[in-house]
Amino acid sequence: MSHHDDHDQEQPRPDLRPFFCLPYWTAALQPGGTWDTGEQRPLPPQVVSWLSPAIVAGPYRPGETLEVAVQVRNSGDGNSPSIATVIVYWADPTVGFATPEFFGATTVAVPPARTSPLTVTTPTMRRTIPASAPDHICLLAAVHHQQDRAGTVCDPVGDRHWAQRNLTAVTAHPGAPAMIAFDLANPSADDGEFMLIVRRAELSAVVPLAAEFGVAELSEVPAVVTLHGPDGRPLTDPMRELTHHLFLAAHERVRVELAVEPEGEIPAHTAVVAEAVVMADEERPVGSLGFVLRGE
Repeated sequence: MSHHDDHDQEQPRPDLRPFFCLPYWTAALQPGGTWDTGEQRPLPPQVVSWLSPAIVAGPYRPGETLEVAVQVRNSGDGNSPSIATVIVYWADPTVGFATPEFFGATTVAVPPARTSPLTVTTPTMRRTIPASAPDHICLLAAVHHQQDRAGTVCDPVGDRHWAQRNLTAVTAHPGAPAMIAFDLANPSADDGEFMLIVRRAELSAVVPLAAEFGVAELSEVPAVVTLHGPDGRPLTDPMRELTHHLFLAAHERVRVELAVEPEGEIPAHTAVVAEAVVMADEERPVGSLGFVLRGE
């Protein structure tokens, strides 16, 4: 589908409006294909929806200053730069974003990709994250323009204007499950039924992120997961792939905890990578979060 299809059909040609996206892939997904122009949304299944390379973050420690820059692409047909406004938010580990915290905002001039380098990086934004924040936080970015507006729902899976960097890492200790706390959030202004899926991430898709965590290779060791509610009681049986149905009011957030227990020892410098995905209508992803379970 051409990116003009969602523009005003009455607009005389040529259409000079920008067509912004925060790219999720920078190499063709199949032979003869292109890299992310923003036209394929919802994101294709082979793309890791919780880790957009468009969000470039420096080292993070609670209580210290975090630096973030964002890469923006303009796939529009114009021949001059358009000024994009980019806003970054942060949140505790969450699957779906209800009310993220403001991190920073900036503007950047982005020429159409056909006339220039394919992306432009924003100025670096800086903010001190409170010392009370967890060891891993989620980053969310949105790009706006008066003639190419982002949707009001935080939707990095389905809206090309949004992207997320949503990854948490823990160390596996033999004989004890790793406990990972996170929020399940309804990003929309409507009540709804949702389905949480926790599963091993596709290995080929997550290989590039392994080095970021000092992981030389991904482990084939299976892991069993159990979901616990806010009161600590288990909501599911232990299983390798977990499915849980829940009702969430508009913008509601529920804190849960996931127990992840490898079925064998994870060697040093290797890791199990899993993902949690919240689906609306049992088929449309509205949020996702990655987990890296590292060996000691």
